[in-house]
Amino acid sequence: RVVGLCSGVEEVGAVLAFTFWVEGGALTLVGYEEGRGGEGVGRPVEVEELERVLRLVLTQYAGGRTGEVVLRLRREEARWAVDYDASRTDVRPSEARRLPVRMPGTPAATFLTFHELAGKWMRAVQVPAGGAARVELEVRLEDGRLAGGELREVRRTREGPGGSPVALSPEVAGQLVQVLLPFTEGLGPRTVRVVWLAEHRQGEARARGRVRSAKVERPPPRPGQSWYLSMQEATLLRWREGVVEGTAWLAQRGVEELALWFALGIIAKGLGFFATEGLEWVTKALGREPEVVAGWLRTALKRLTPEEKTAFERLWAKVLLEGEQALSRGERKTLRGLFVRLERVIQEPLNKDLKNTLRQEARVYYAKLYPQFAKVLEEQSKELPIHHRRPLQYAHLFPDENVNAGENLVMLKEHVHKRVNFLWGRFRTARPNPTTDEVRRAAEIIDKHFEPWYHRADEPPGMSRSVDDAREAVLRDLRSRFPGLE
Repeated sequence: RVVGLCSGVEEVGAVLAFTFWVEGGALTLVGYEEGRGGEGVGRPVEVEELERVLRLVLTQYAGGRTGEVVLRLRREEARWAVDYDASRTDVRPSEARRLPVRMPGTPAATFLTFHELAGKWMRAVQVPAGGAARVELEVRLEDGRLAGGELREVRRTREGPGGSPVALSPEVAGQLVQVLLPFTEGLGPRTVRVVWLAEHRQGEARARGRVRSAKVERPPPRPGQSWYLSMQEATLLRWREGVVEGTAWLAQRGVEELALWFALGIIAKGLGFFATEGLEWVTKALGREPEVVAGWLRTALKRLTPEEKTAFERLWAKVLLEGEQALSRGERKTLRGLFVRLERVIQEPLNKDLKNTLRQEARVYYAKLYPQFAKVLEEQSKELPIHHRRPLQYAHLFPDENVNAGENLVMLKEHVHKRVNFLWGRFRTARPNPTTDEVRRAAEIIDKHFEPWYHRADEPPGMSRSVDDAREAVLRDLRSRFPGLE
C-alpha cells in the first residue's frame, strides 16, 4: 500500500510521511502527510528496490519497537530515499493493534465500498477553471469497515480567469482510496480527517488533486474499551485470517468473557441501535458500566428460549465482526425483535427450572467472587447455601438488574437460612403481590438484623443475641412496616 501511494508521485522533492503506532510487530497507521516537490518530474522508479528497503525498515528496524514511528519517503530523480524516526513518544492510540495480521490484498467488498463513496465525493467537488480549491473530508471507520463519511468543506483557495467550474479527474478518487485503505488496519470506532488540494490547469479537461494529509481523530474512551478492543482484535485476527472461524472461536470462550465482550460491543455501538419503540428496561440496563451490563446479559438472556438465545448470539456476533450493515433487512428486524422479546420476558416471573439454574450459577459465581470460601463451599455444600437478598421470586420486579449480581448474594449457614426463608414466607403471605419498593424495604429490614451472619462459615464472634432474637426483631419491624403481617 505504501508502494502504491508512491507510484503516483513523479515530482522530485515530494515527501510522503506515514505515522504508525508499532506494537508487537503490528503496524497501525495513525497519520499521513504529503509535501509537494516542485523540482521537476523524475524518471521511473524501480519498484522492487523500494519494496526491499521498506520491508527491511518496517520489519527489522521499526517493527521491533513499541511506540510511534514516522516513515518518510523523499522522491529523488530515479529512486525514493527512505528514512524513519522512532524517537517520538506519544500516548498509545485506542485503535492500535498488538497482533500482526497476514492478509494479502484488500477484500473486494471493502475496496468497492471505498471506491463508490470516493467517487460520490469527487462528483460533488467543482474546481474553478484555472483555479484551486481545498477539500476536507470526514471518514468514519469501525474496525476494518467504512462506517460512513461526509464532505465537510470545499473552499476556493485561488480563483481562475473565469469560466465554468471543472470536475475532478477520476485519478483523484483512486489516490484517496489508496490513502484511506491503510487506516482500516485499526480497531474500534474512529474518524479520519482528510484534506486534499485540487487545482485546474488551463487547457486540461479535468482538475487534478492529491491528498495532503489524513489523521485519525478518536472519540473519548469508554469504560472497559481497552479490554473490548483486545478481545475484538483477537477475534478479527482469527476471522480474517481463517485460522479459526470467528464465531467458532467465540463459542470456545468462557461465559463470563463472552458476556463481557457482548456487553462492551453493545456499549461501543452506542444505544442508538436499540432506539426501538417499546424498549425501556433493556435500554436502561445497557446504559450502565460494562461489567454490570455483562452480568445483566448473562441472566437476562437465559429467559429466552434456547433457539432465541442462539439467534441473538449469532446475529450480534455478526454485528461485531462485520458491522451492522452486514445484516440483511430480515436479520436486522429479527435482532431488534429479540430485544423487544427480552424487554417482555424480564418482566415475567421466573419459572422453577430457571430458578434452579440461577441458584447453581450463583453458587459458582460466589466462589469466584470470594475465593477464600471456595474450599469450604465445596466441602459443606448443604450446610452453606447461597442466599439471594432479594429473592428470585421477585426478579421480575427488578428487570434491569442482575439477580445474580455479587451484591445480591450472601453465604449463610443453613440454620440461619431457614430463619430468613421463614421471614420471607411471612412477607409473601401478607403481600402476595408486592410492589418493587415493598420488596426492597423488606430486604433492607432483614439485612439490618441478619448482616452479622452474612458471608460467614462460622458463628459471628461476640454476638449478644441469637439468630432467633434477630428473627423476632425482623418480625416486629415487618409488622410495623406491613400491616396484616402475622
